Amino acid sequence: MNILVCVKQVADTEARILLTSDKKSIEIENKYNMNFFDEFAVEEAIRTKGKVKDCQISVCTYGSNKATEVLRTAIAMGADKAYLLDNNGYDIEDPIITAKILASFAKTEGFDLIFCGRQAIDDENANIGAMMAEFLNIPHVSAILKFDVVDEKKARVESEIEGGKEIQEVQLPALFTTQKGINEPRVPLITGVMKAMKAQINIIDPATLKDLSKGMIDESASKISVLTYETPSARPTVKIIDGETPEQKVKALIDILKDEAKAL
Repeated sequence: MNILVCVKQVADTEARILLTSDKKSIEIENKYNMNFFDEFAVEEAIRTKGKVKDCQISVCTYGSNKATEVLRTAIAMGADKAYLLDNNGYDIEDPIITAKILASFAKTEGFDLIFCGRQAIDDENANIGAMMAEFLNIPHVSAILKFDVVDEKKARVESEIEGGKEIQEVQLPALFTTQKGINEPRVPLITGVMKAMKAQINIIDPATLKDLSKGMIDESASKISVLTYETPSARPTVKIIDGETPEQKVKALIDILKDEAKAL
């Protein structure tokens, strides 16, 4: 069985983010990690490999050369092969283009099972996995909580639905997106880290993949354009109401609403 895991490199949640002067792009501090939900996808692939004979895990990402860091993290965890789909310097915001590239890679290589994280924590679009499956014309189930391979052609999954959970048997090949609760991602051992440091990262130009050309995946093909970025509004100041008794606090609150807020 050949398993593909799609991962994304995202900014660390503690990284400093600044707007450029024209507010049409952002500058991010050099702190990046594997996307939170993708860690569960890698872990589930590794656990599946432990249950299935003749299983190989490939991990891929679409991005710049810097994104090889998350590929090495996946190898350190237990993946076998890594592929960087080089964005050639295009910082494209269009998820349809990303999904097309990932789907074309999956079609070119051929996989029985594909895992993705439920969503990326930087844009929270939660659409890459579903669009990949549609481009590949294969079944998909989003936000799964349990996964088991029934046989080489079928998997059983449990996912959350409104008001409960749903258990389905899905014909393979298929794509599944993972969420928190399906497993506990492992911390790579030092031997895995050493292996990852020496591992070959296969770099692919997406324009060479099946059914793709440069004009289909460069900036001119994007249907989305950024108008502006805005920083979040500052949090309003908090005023503590003083008073020894509830009555005194209520009176103080009423005075503030009358005199300062002009709400009464």
